[in-house]
Amino acid sequence: MGMEGSRAVAVGLYDGRVQALDKALADCGYALAGLAPDGATGLGLLQALQPRLALVNAALPGMDGVDFAKRVRALRLVVQPDILLLAPPGLRLPERDSLPALGVVALESPVDADRLKAVLNALCKRPRALPEDKAARLKSLLDALGVPLHRGRDCLCLAVALAWHDAGRVASLKDGIYPEVARQTGLTVAQVERAVRHAIDAAWRNGAIEHQHRIFGDTIDARRGKPTCGEMIAQLAEELRWEA
Repeated sequence: MGMEGSRAVAVGLYDGRVQALDKALADCGYALAGLAPDGATGLGLLQALQPRLALVNAALPGMDGVDFAKRVRALRLVVQPDILLLAPPGLRLPERDSLPALGVVALESPVDADRLKAVLNALCKRPRALPEDKAARLKSLLDALGVPLHRGRDCLCLAVALAWHDAGRVASLKDGIYPEVARQTGLTVAQVERAVRHAIDAAWRNGAIEHQHRIFGDTIDARRGKPTCGEMIAQLAEELRWEA
């Protein structure tokens, strides 16, 4: 189910369609916090409200829904929302093949309440992957830092993806990030934490100091000499965010 009290916004949907879905949203734990008539206004709403869900009409004034989704993923948001793209039957979506890489789910509209609930429940359970360009950039950062190919690196990639989607998760790794990484990898929470710590230790033994300093600067305690697991995850996610 949706997180209790999570915000949602609707973009390019007229009031009647939104009202028809309002109860389904509430049943899944979402509060409809904003309604935008067009894509430009919708982007502003996302930056102001930081919602967890965006319901977007595939045809928007000034841009199409796919272009809107690309612009959302390029924004420096604390929370990257799930995006449901609503398209009437037979509408040809340009660049439809790019939607999975953007983490966008396309639905035929009008969508009924039961279908919406099923999709929202599935979204809550799916892995939080990075868009392809962000995943490629993260790989480049980890290579530069000297993080070895090891399950700790795999865990670190999954953790950074979760932190990029929602920066608030980093405040409590053992509740907000490690359990989800454990679910995706089949490890225990303790094994995930040890694997991430091992990856950081290996990188700081063998990696290039100039890259470490460029990414982390003076944020690391000089006496400790390397970031904690939380600092590593948060800083890498922020690096991806700033590049927007």
